[in-house]
Amino acid sequence: YKMHILISQIEYIKPPRMFVFDALERVYYDFLAPHKLIPVPNAVKVPDIDYDCLVITGGPDSVNRNKTENMLYDHAIKNSKPIIGICHGAFVINDINGGVNGRIDGHIDTEHTIKMYGKEYRVNSYHSQSIEKLADNFVTVATDQDGNTEAFKHQSLPIYGMLWHPERMPGAIVLDEVKKLLD
Repeated sequence: YKMHILISQIEYIKPPRMFVFDALERVYYDFLAPHKLIPVPNAVKVPDIDYDCLVITGGPDSVNRNKTENMLYDHAIKNSKPIIGICHGAFVINDINGGVNGRIDGHIDTEHTIKMYGKEYRVNSYHSQSIEKLADNFVTVATDQDGNTEAFKHQSLPIYGMLWHPERMPGAIVLDEVKKLLD
């Protein structure tokens, strides 16, 4: 394997007995091939495993998921590990660093055009949140046609956020810095 990647999972609670499952969308295994993925359960602890990168995935919020991802983020920062946030993960990164997330219409289950590094791309969209104020020390690197932040990076640390889901796209579109990291 090129890298060992810690990857967050959604927490799914199945009624009526309220069975709790952690789940990782299968497309991540193709998207992040040839890396070894280490899915992290939402057990509110950091696994005692050496890793090279943290990916905070998309999907719905839950209390245990948020607590686990906050701990994973802190651990990655303390250990100087790169962090990639996809959709929900990008909003988590913005929130943890003091940014403000808001609401947006017209971005659920659709496609739209973004502008990134002077080029236009078509990306998917599955979110109802927006980046109202980007956290300090981060810069916007992609915007939608209305000027909303669609991707960002930290000014000096290897931390990146994308609001679209590259793992669900043929020929995944990612930030240049993320592409270099994953190659």
